[in-house]
Amino acid sequence: MKTISVNTSSKLYSVYIGNKIFKSLPEIFRKSDLPLRTFVVIDKKVDRIYGTSIRKIINNFSDKTYFLQLESSEKIKSLTTANQIYSELLKNNFGRDTVIISFGGGTISDLVGFAASTFMRGVYLVHIPTTLLSAVDSCVGGKTGVNLKGIKNTIGTFYQPEFVLIDTNFMSSLPREEVISGFGEVIKYSYLTDKKFYTKLHSNYELVLKKSPVFLNEIIYFSVKIKSAIVSKDEKEETGLRKILNFGHTFAHALESNSMYKLSHGKAVVLGIICALKLSYEKKLINEKQLNYMLKLPLRFKSSINIKKMKGEALLSKMSFDKKSSAGKIQFILLKNFGEILVDIPADNKSILNSIKDTEQIWFKRATAGL
Repeated sequence: MKTISVNTSSKLYSVYIGNKIFKSLPEIFRKSDLPLRTFVVIDKKVDRIYGTSIRKIINNFSDKTYFLQLESSEKIKSLTTANQIYSELLKNNFGRDTVIISFGGGTISDLVGFAASTFMRGVYLVHIPTTLLSAVDSCVGGKTGVNLKGIKNTIGTFYQPEFVLIDTNFMSSLPREEVISGFGEVIKYSYLTDKKFYTKLHSNYELVLKKSPVFLNEIIYFSVKIKSAIVSKDEKEETGLRKILNFGHTFAHALESNSMYKLSHGKAVVLGIICALKLSYEKKLINEKQLNYMLKLPLRFKSSINIKKMKGEALLSKMSFDKKSSAGKIQFILLKNFGEILVDIPADNKSILNSIKDTEQIWFKRATAGL
């Protein structure tokens, strides 16, 4: 088991990563000196596969436990579902001395983090991600959120967990689609550092699809290490550093929303990264040689992500609501090279639409030689 420390201005906590380490949960609870009253919000699919063993371990150390099952989807990221969590907490006499545990993917952790941060002005929170995407993204860093009127994460808080436990054994049962979606978020990190991680991901693409525990542990550890270093320096996006974690996300969130969330977050990020690379090229931040090399990895997803037309004007409209927009101008995270990320870069509508059109063209044609 490997451990990464996340040292933010509001809290110092640990992320535990390994295979078959869930049995360590009681020991970590005791070491963290947490109350033993646990309210578990769990993905129904996870509960169906692992519920018996999960309950056995939690019930053995918890003084009081309640399990709330939810169907994991973007639809549950709402004030309505948050209210359902509040109601169940109150009905079952859970108070401030409660540890709320999120058990599932990114939608569960975003929602549960929001509920934990607002119930009785904040109770203890623990994340146990069961998907690759939630392990490398939503469970680390303290961002919580629910959607409003089709706009992603409109309402939310910054709220750090007590700890995060990432057991890659839970990922062994993930369907191929979920693995691809999670890997889409992993590749983002390869642009934030030097190109060694990019090369590793490109060369070992099949290992991810095979859900190799050793390789999953390795890429999760590296991704979390990058994110924890960034979050530790800029917990609430006050200096601008944390914004680099949103590379490709302005386009991605619009794509998700425009598809009525039929396109998963990770897959939308892959397309969003291509759009952002095209926009970086459009604005002459990178040259054609850089662009072609940087496109190699996301283009490995071509056979795995099915989309229809990208509808540039509709996406542009969605992007105008993005939280990174300022004074009515849509701003982007773009790059000059691996590890050279630029934040809050405004772009005119023509350049944005050109980037979407170019992405659409490259996605629907056969990969050209060298890609």
